[in-house]
Amino acid sequence: MKQEKLERELSRRELLGITGKYGAKAALYAISAQATLGFVPSLSKFVMNDANAAAKAKYNLRYGATVISKANEPRFQTKAYRFVELVEQMSDGEVSIQVIDSRGACAEPNCGTRVANGVLDMGNSSAQNLAAVLPYAIALDFPYLWKDRTGFYNMLFSKESEKLYRGVFRSRYGIEPLFGNGDMRGLFMGLKYKDHPPIRSPEQLKGAKLRITNSEPIRAFGAGIGMNPIPLAFVETLEGLKSGIVDAAEIWAAPATMAGMQKVCSQWLALDFGPGFELCFISSAVFDKFPDRIKEIFYEAAWQAMKEGFTGVLEANNKLVGVGPDPAPDSDFLAANIKNVRFTQEELEPFKALSAADRRPELYSGIRKKLDKLAGLDIFGALQEYEAKISGKPLIAEKWWT
Repeated sequence: MKQEKLERELSRRELLGITGKYGAKAALYAISAQATLGFVPSLSKFVMNDANAAAKAKYNLRYGATVISKANEPRFQTKAYRFVELVEQMSDGEVSIQVIDSRGACAEPNCGTRVANGVLDMGNSSAQNLAAVLPYAIALDFPYLWKDRTGFYNMLFSKESEKLYRGVFRSRYGIEPLFGNGDMRGLFMGLKYKDHPPIRSPEQLKGAKLRITNSEPIRAFGAGIGMNPIPLAFVETLEGLKSGIVDAAEIWAAPATMAGMQKVCSQWLALDFGPGFELCFISSAVFDKFPDRIKEIFYEAAWQAMKEGFTGVLEANNKLVGVGPDPAPDSDFLAANIKNVRFTQEELEPFKALSAADRRPELYSGIRKKLDKLAGLDIFGALQEYEAKISGKPLIAEKWWT
């Protein structure tokens, strides 16, 4: 691409073309350059300079970013690319990270295995899909454990996450969790509910076929409120909703719209029953070989990326996705005319009575035993105790590693 004056944002087709020809890093450079300069400089020159920089780098890492792409990142707000940018800048080129996105290196369920086995240095996956190979990934999933997304963010930032979350990954799987960004989960209802009044009670969902991720707590949630949970891969969910294999899907809003699910859905039930987030992680074998100053850079970059993601999710929900408190008229949800069903605390009570982990312990006894064995303690009890301390508080961005 020659230097070109642009009075508009790069289109999705242009970004895909740049990514295919020059790579994801060049696409990120093109977006940044266009936003700051108003034009896209020579990408071939950038790629050559970047290759020279990588050749000089002391640490060259391969990062399997699974479903993340330059096209969906504005909605997704994983901050994967931002994290890479921060590490490379803060290390003054001593670290170079090759981002292999758009499922080019791994799918979400097996990315954890490839990092643990040394095929990749770093990876990304939703915690729920990661649980297919690393079961402890769903430790934060217990329905209605968190009041809102600030709660699980505070856990990921907290020093207590070392004992309750990060340390278990390290000791059991040889993986260092770095950061996560996401939102609370709700239910996308298929087109069969288009002419249905807004759903506000579990009785209206009884018997409906619910697509779930690979998460035992989420399966228990669906069964608890009377639905029929059906495991279905994320990449198959759009077709499942379209064909009627499933009537609804549990997910958080951004990845649903990035996959175009708003076109085959009619209602969004903002039940906020559990967290959904993309987790970025690195092989402990790789990380442990870094000198302390490089480890500090990775932690600092992860901390900054998670802080920016917390704000970025809200901005994207308003501007692009359409589930925020001030959605733009041309946002995905409004454009698709999806009913955005919000719930009062009184309306949520029947859902909690049927599915909350502390109200229906029999639904979660099996998964609790499995997680307790991995953690060496009553993990739900410990998380519940932590949540009680921070419930209702704003974001507390602690530096967990200090």
